[in-house]
Amino acid sequence: MSEDGIEFVPHLDACFLAVEAGERIVFTNAVDSRWRPAAPEPVPMTAEIIMRDHPDGTDYRLIVRHLDPASRARHEQLGFFDGWGTVTQQLARLVERPGGSR
Repeated sequence: MSEDGIEFVPHLDACFLAVEAGERIVFTNAVDSRWRPAAPEPVPMTAEIIMRDHPDGTDYRLIVRHLDPASRARHEQLGFFDGWGTVTQQLARLVERPGGSR
């Protein structure tokens, strides 16, 4: 996957910790792709995306864990909620359009 359809450039150096097809994805940037401890900027975090069946489609939940309250506050200040909200809206538009999967 890439933004221009040609070249893929990762947005962060991170690791998947768990992937359960169609149910759960857990990743962290506190460990890099070489499985070495990392001190990523601007905020180290671990994210868990949980997807469950729901009568109206899919229940999609995102849990993000931070090192401490200051890291969480910094992430929020940088627009974390708006960014993930945008991602969620884009995903919903993709799967809810005619011909999309639900």
